[in-house]
Amino acid sequence: MIKRDSDCPLCGATMTPSELLDACANLLVPTLDVLSARCPYCQGYLEVRPLGETLEIGYLISHAEPHFERVLALPCPDLHYARLAEPPRLQLSLGERCWVFAE
Repeated sequence: MIKRDSDCPLCGATMTPSELLDACANLLVPTLDVLSARCPYCQGYLEVRPLGETLEIGYLISHAEPHFERVLALPCPDLHYARLAEPPRLQLSLGERCWVFAE
């Protein structure tokens, strides 16, 4: 059985993939596909990265070379995404829903 929900690492609230994408605001680092988000329950700051058919919840670490540290992975087998250029944007779709995020 695939777990379709993930708990907020800050408050423990359960979120569906659509709720998590609705909580995303903008594209933080286009080269890493990292999105900023606020938990819809506690309003805590989260960072989200789509990777394959997964939404990763974690944090951007920006020392000498920025990278993303995953805390949780939310399986999302119907997730599709595309990088769009000029200006940099990330387009995500899940079922019939679509989101576009820019810097």
